[in-house]
Amino acid sequence: MKNSLPLVASLGVCVALVGGTAFAQTPEELACAKTRAEVRGDCVQFLKTHVWNDGVGTYVLKSGVRPPEGVKTREEVVAERNKFLAANRWNDGKSMWEPIPGKPRDVGGQPMSCEQTRADVQKDCEAFLKTHRFDEGKGMYVQVKK
Repeated sequence: MKNSLPLVASLGVCVALVGGTAFAQTPEELACAKTRAEVRGDCVQFLKTHVWNDGVGTYVLKSGVRPPEGVKTREEVVAERNKFLAANRWNDGKSMWEPIPGKPRDVGGQPMSCEQTRADVQKDCEAFLKTHRFDEGKGMYVQVKK
């Protein structure tokens, strides 16, 4: 019993030393790419062109403001997604996308055909988003490689 307190204390010191060196950050990791003033300026510039939308739960462009050069609009991204979903269908058995034989289905129109319910479209959209991500550099959806 007498020896247990020094033993526990020495073990605690060893764990603290090993843990402290293992999780220590180098100065390069702590250095920021931008200064605080640059980050604040970016924030102010962003808030000049965007406003918070409670319905969507995100920032949206203010009316009359165009997105920066090279950035696709939401409508362009949705059209690209709908084009893919119109030509392909997710096969759960094979866990992959398969082209739809024949004419492409309608995924973007308001009235939906009796063959395609909104739930089917949502299911295919969710499956698409599990296997694809939007690449900002390329400006298009790319397949996620496993």
